[in-house]
Amino acid sequence: MKQQFLSRQEVAKMLGISLVTLHNHNKKGILKPSHKIGRKPLYLYEDIMAQIQLSNYKKTA
Repeated sequence: MKQQFLSRQEVAKMLGISLVTLHNHNKKGILKPSHKIGRKPLYLYEDIMAQIQLSNYKKTA
């Protein structure tokens, strides 16, 4: 299975957040890049989708 990598700009656009917010998420450990090529951080598509599912999770009683 081929892994799809996303840049910071693609992730920010997908999540609807700014690059500054994405940087803050990285610093807080909420969403860290899985790989780096040189100094360029890359995120796995699967990790981003998991984060979206976690943020949409609604706890039912």
